[in-house]
Amino acid sequence: MDVNELQSGAVRNGWPMLSVRSAVALALFGALSSPAAEAADRVLDQLTAESGSVVVQFSCPMSYVSNFPLRTGDELRIELQPLPGCVLGSGIGETLPVPGDNAAGLVDVRLDQSLGNRRSLTLHFARTVDFLIRPRPGLTGIEIVLSRRVGRASVESADAPPKPSRAPTRELPSQAEMDKLLADARGAMQERDYDAAIRLYTKLLEFPEHAARPQAQEYVGLARERKGQLAQAKIEYQEYLRRYPDGADADAVKQRLAAIVTLEGATKPGRGAPDGSRWQVSGALAQDLRHDNNTVTANGLTNNGVGQSAVDTEADLQVRHRGDIYDFKSRVFVGYVHDMISGTGASASQVRLPQAYVELDNKVHNWVGRIGRQSQSTGGVYGSYDGAYVGWLMRPGLRLGVAAGSPLQTYEAKFQHDRTFGNVSLELLSVLPGLDLTGFAFEQKAKGILDSRQVGAEARYYRNGRSLVGQVDYDVSFKELNSATLLMSWALDSRWVFTGIADHRRSPFLATYNALIGQPTTDLNSLISTLGIDTVRQYARDRSATSDTATLGVQRPLGEQLQWGADVSMSRVGGTPASGGVAATPASGTAVGISTQLIGGGWLVDGDVDTVGLSYTSRSSTKAISTYMSARYPVGKSIRIGPRLQISHTSGNDPATGASAGWSASPSLLADWRLKRGIVQFEAGYERANLDSALAAGIPLDPNLPPTSTLNQQTKRYWVGLGYNMSF
Repeated sequence: MDVNELQSGAVRNGWPMLSVRSAVALALFGALSSPAAEAADRVLDQLTAESGSVVVQFSCPMSYVSNFPLRTGDELRIELQPLPGCVLGSGIGETLPVPGDNAAGLVDVRLDQSLGNRRSLTLHFARTVDFLIRPRPGLTGIEIVLSRRVGRASVESADAPPKPSRAPTRELPSQAEMDKLLADARGAMQERDYDAAIRLYTKLLEFPEHAARPQAQEYVGLARERKGQLAQAKIEYQEYLRRYPDGADADAVKQRLAAIVTLEGATKPGRGAPDGSRWQVSGALAQDLRHDNNTVTANGLTNNGVGQSAVDTEADLQVRHRGDIYDFKSRVFVGYVHDMISGTGASASQVRLPQAYVELDNKVHNWVGRIGRQSQSTGGVYGSYDGAYVGWLMRPGLRLGVAAGSPLQTYEAKFQHDRTFGNVSLELLSVLPGLDLTGFAFEQKAKGILDSRQVGAEARYYRNGRSLVGQVDYDVSFKELNSATLLMSWALDSRWVFTGIADHRRSPFLATYNALIGQPTTDLNSLISTLGIDTVRQYARDRSATSDTATLGVQRPLGEQLQWGADVSMSRVGGTPASGGVAATPASGTAVGISTQLIGGGWLVDGDVDTVGLSYTSRSSTKAISTYMSARYPVGKSIRIGPRLQISHTSGNDPATGASAGWSASPSLLADWRLKRGIVQFEAGYERANLDSALAAGIPLDPNLPPTSTLNQQTKRYWVGLGYNMSF
């Protein structure tokens, strides 16, 4: 972008025509005063809430850092670290519509600012759940595996069960052995290894009466229910109610038992109907009003601007049909951003269509087919596309996946066919207990020209609360590595949990299409006819920087209501050379960070959640320290308020990365009001900053200025957000 573009951009934002010097100063705060269209670029992308898991997808790479609480609760907070290439928005919280009666019991999901530039993902459930966090191999999504109580109906009493299914056949072991058996059984449930869970809980039931026996009786029934053995599960639940009619979980067991009875009645084929089935319709509507205003004073000149003023409307409609042979599912997720800023010179209002597909699942021959606008985060396809996917469980432990279509550049409601791809994946399930392996091959073309050709592999190990995820992607046409990632979460019996990530990647992934970045044309064929394919592919290499990230963290509960966590991280982004008229970009240098957090509940009142965090980051020419405090306090049964405060200070500045010396402080308030079928949320905040920014040599400044100059900027920014999410 040249100086003339800076000046014309200032006019479009409603600013008066300024000198070049002032335009450069104000351009440093473009992120604070961009058109509302930019506000539509969000990190929180898509949500899938199914029985047993919730998958949240992001629009850019995000790495898992920690979660609170570690295993059980009705509110889950996940700390995420944006990776290089993840452009963060204004900081106003993001939400997604959550369809009612989803099988996971999810009530709402929200992404907020946290310590430094991190983001906090918060999920609320209708009741207490057990969970396990599983980062996705492509780092564009995270899965929360659930073990939860299901069913809403209740019964007065169970049918008379058969005689007690078990009598004691083993002597009580030591407490240490008993604790290990129980931990292994819980881990098997979390990993959805129901055969192992049934075996372990059954062993616990063969001992004389002990403290863990009621839970073992309940969970052997739950394991059989989830394995589809409804008749056996029904007997186990009846046995629980016979033995423990006043047990702590008796009401939940009654609900499960009633749900099985209802399910058995609903799925029995009727006369003349060989495929007994049922329909289910669910959905949600969400709207968010976002507005922020900025005042920027740079070297004595003050300007005001509206950063964003928009209403974001999203609707998610899902229709399901459950049968004995086929399950049908369709989903339409659509959004509309209405820009309320006039005079921007561009149409910022836009319709978004992240998902629109139909899916058919054959339960007899073990295949699933999906066609339409959809997304994936494993198996070599990372992102959204218009096309088709077919998965087939060829035999136990071996699944074949085939996908083809056009990758999306935006969520515009139109077919985007500039590039097309084909992908084949082969998944080996349970190669070893808890270990799955996937290999894939991916080829993409841009208007008939080879864009990329990749091969890769994924390995996923989940067992007993411990996970290892590895992924490698290699482009055989460029003969270079696209990415290599290793993720780890390891829980010890002593309640210590260690987490880590090591990631090397190209950003963006290598593709011939990247050569268009910075070029005056958007036609790849035209560029190739002018320069030749070899030159164009070299430009593509030049536009794709490398980044390296590594993090090692530790978490540990301190008592029942407090959890401590700390981590150390390293990151660097490589530079790109000048070529094809595109200027070089300098390397960021290596940044090393250390952070620590205390998260707890019940500090002041029952039901509150409190967080205190501190981070320190060092780069070659800058040092930054940041502190973050937040709380959530219940007011009655349905209202919660949450004050937050973040304060940062930076010494030194780096024109290559945009780091500026100075300080910033940002208090804010988040409140929500829970309704029977939804939630209303309000957010307001204020930010004050005083920064001295170094401008790199080469920017055309006033001739009287030295080659490298420093500009002082003082900013004041306030924002407000108001939204609701109603489900049906």
